[in-house]
Amino acid sequence: MNMTKKLMTLLLAMLACMTVSAQDTVIDDTCPPQFPGGDAALINFLNENIKYPPKAAQDRIEGKVIVQFMVKKTGKIDDVKVLRSVRKDLDKEAVRVIKMMPDFVPAKQNGETVDMPYTIPVSFKLFDEMKPLTLEGSDVPDDFQPPMFPGGDRALMEFLKENVKYPPMAAKRKIQGRVVMTFVVDKTGKVSEIKVAKSVDIYLDTEAIRVCKLLPDFIPAKQNGEPVSVWFTLPITFKL
Repeated sequence: MNMTKKLMTLLLAMLACMTVSAQDTVIDDTCPPQFPGGDAALINFLNENIKYPPKAAQDRIEGKVIVQFMVKKTGKIDDVKVLRSVRKDLDKEAVRVIKMMPDFVPAKQNGETVDMPYTIPVSFKLFDEMKPLTLEGSDVPDDFQPPMFPGGDRALMEFLKENVKYPPMAAKRKIQGRVVMTFVVDKTGKVSEIKVAKSVDIYLDTEAIRVCKLLPDFIPAKQNGEPVSVWFTLPITFKL
């Protein structure tokens, strides 16, 4: 065999080896499931929908509930379960919100749509400066002054009357009831941490949240003459 044939034979052998090697290499082209709009939209969804359980807030319970669920080929969520628990009421709230999620963009593996598990931490955290004071009963400190809507209770009722709009879908379905809202009035009187403590219907709940976000600054609560941050409970009644 002359030198040219030897070189050709060697080259073909090398190409054969390279071909086998390439065939044996598996490229795992996996795209995990994605919340519509991405991670930022997912965080916003959680922030807008999580309702801090009042008893957990009063007990100063914080923590991170780890939830896992399956994102099906269709993007729908299934088999929601808690992998790491904090407390029963926080776990239950985390699962409730996860089940409210819209369909995901499903996972893909090697170009094919597949079912894939998805794990998400749901954090519950209170403001460090919050003082969970009970605003009724014998536990109220003698020197405690609760927060007040500017102008008093009558002005608050007028504010609600002027700003609450009965949701058309709720009216059409003849849904009525009292949505109980909780929020924090901080040391400056600003309203934050708006949550639904007692739900009636998604349309009424959403309207109650919208109106609470319109609330002006309160006169903050005081204890020992100093402004303090406290929880405030506000029932909003919807009646046809």
